[in-house]
Amino acid sequence: MFGAVRSSGGATFGRVSALDPIPHVVAAGSADRRAGLRRWLFIAVVGAVPLIGFFAVAALLALVVGIASEASFDPLLILMAAMPGWLMLYQSPLVISGAPLSVLPMLPTIGVVLLVAVASAHVARRCRLRRPDQAWPVIATMALVHACVGALFALLLVDPFSAVPVEAFLSCGLTAAVAATAGVANRCGLFYLLWELTDAYVWTGLRIGLLTIAIVVAVGASVLLAAIVVSAPEMVDSMARMGGAGDAVGATVLSLLYLPNAVLAGWSFVTGSGFSLGPQVVQPWQHTPGKLPDLPLLAVLPSAGAAVWWSAVLLLPLLVGMAMGLVARRVPGPLGRRLVVVLVAAAVAALAVLVLAVIAGGRLGNGPIGDVSFHPLRLGLTTLCWLVVPAVAMTWLGGAEEPDDPALSAFATDVFDEDIDPEPEQAEQDEDFDYTDLDDLIAEIPSARQESDAGADSASEVAAAEFDAEPDDEESASRDGR
Repeated sequence: MFGAVRSSGGATFGRVSALDPIPHVVAAGSADRRAGLRRWLFIAVVGAVPLIGFFAVAALLALVVGIASEASFDPLLILMAAMPGWLMLYQSPLVISGAPLSVLPMLPTIGVVLLVAVASAHVARRCRLRRPDQAWPVIATMALVHACVGALFALLLVDPFSAVPVEAFLSCGLTAAVAATAGVANRCGLFYLLWELTDAYVWTGLRIGLLTIAIVVAVGASVLLAAIVVSAPEMVDSMARMGGAGDAVGATVLSLLYLPNAVLAGWSFVTGSGFSLGPQVVQPWQHTPGKLPDLPLLAVLPSAGAAVWWSAVLLLPLLVGMAMGLVARRVPGPLGRRLVVVLVAAAVAALAVLVLAVIAGGRLGNGPIGDVSFHPLRLGLTTLCWLVVPAVAMTWLGGAEEPDDPALSAFATDVFDEDIDPEPEQAEQDEDFDYTDLDDLIAEIPSARQESDAGADSASEVAAAEFDAEPDDEESASRDGR
C-alpha cells in the first residue's frame, strides 16, 4: 500500500500512500509536453495546407508551360503565376489584362476542399477532439489562415493579374471553413448534434437528400459522357487545330479542370432550365449556335439548332424524382410524415444545385462568350418541381412499403417513436408470478437490515481507525519536506 519515493541519487525522501495524488510537477510536466506537441502539430498542419496547394498549382503550371510550343520556362514567372492560380482554387474572381474572369474551374476547388477536410480531420484525431465546442477553434483557424493568405496574394499580384483583397479574403475563408467543418463534423459530434436538434423525419429527409444529390451528379455526368461520345470527332479536330502536341495537352488539361462545371451544365440541360454562354442559350427545345473558343470541351455543343429528340432527356429528372419517392416509401409512419421526408429531401437537392449554379457562373473575359449563367433560381425551382411531383405521387399512391426484415421493421418503429407491444413471454411471466411468498419476504427484511447496519458500523470504525491515526515522525517530516 505504501511505496518509497526516491531521488535520482537513490536517497529516500518519504513514503507515499497509494491514495495520495500524483505530484503536481510530474503531472503538469507531462500534460504540458503533450499540449505543446499538439499545438505544434496543429500549427504545422494549418501552415502546410496552403503551401501544398500553392506548390501543386506551380507544378501544374510548370508542366503546361514546359510542354507548350514556343514558351520560355522561367521559374520566377511560374511562382508569380501560381499566386493567381492559388486564388482560383478558392473560386476567387480575377482580372487578367482588364478582362474579368470569374468562371473558374471547379475540379481544383473540389481537390482543395478534400485536402482541407482531411487535414482538419487529422488534427482533430491527433489532438483528441471529441466535443462540438472543440471543433470551432479548428474551423476558425483554418478559415482565418486561408483568408489571410488569399488577401495577401491579392495584394501581391502584379500585371497582368489583379484581384480584390476583400473578395479574396471572403472566398478563401468561406471555402476553407466549409471544408474544415466537413472534416471535423464526424469526429467532433457535429452530425450527432444536428441529429439531436432535428426531428426524426427531417433527419431522414436530409439523408435521402444527400442520396438524391449523388443521383443528380450521376445523371449530369451521364449526359456529359453521352455528349462527349457523340462529339468525339469534333473534339479530335479541335485538338488537331492546336498546332502542337504540347498545346493540345494544355487544352485537354484545361478541359478536364472544367469537367464539374460541364456536369452541372448537363443537369441544367435535362431539367429544361438550360444554360447560356453569352448570347447562346442551350435548352432541350432551343439552341442558337454561335462562335466559341476552340476548346475540346466546348466542342460537345452542337453546331446546329435543337433536335426534336432532345426533349426525351426530360424523362431523366422524372426518373430521379421517382427513385426518391421509392426510397421515401420505405420510411415507416403516417403519410403526412413521409411527405415531409420527400419535401426535405427535394429541398436539400435543389438548394445544393442552386449553390453550385451560383458558384459556376460568372464572367469569362470580354470575348465572344462574356457572361456564363446557369440561371440559379430557375434551375433550383425546376429541380425542386421535377423531384417533388413524382416523389409525392409515388409516396401518396404507392403507400408505405414495409421492410422485408422483421428486425429492421422493429428498429424503424422504435426510431420513429411508435408504440411497441410487450413481448408475450414477458406478459406470461408477469401473470404467473406468485405473490403468496411476499409476507415471508417482508418479515425477513428487518433482520437483514439490522445485520447490514451492523456491518456498515464496523466498517466505518475500521476506516476511522485507519485514517484518523497520527502519522509517525518520519512520515510527517517527509511530507513537510515535500
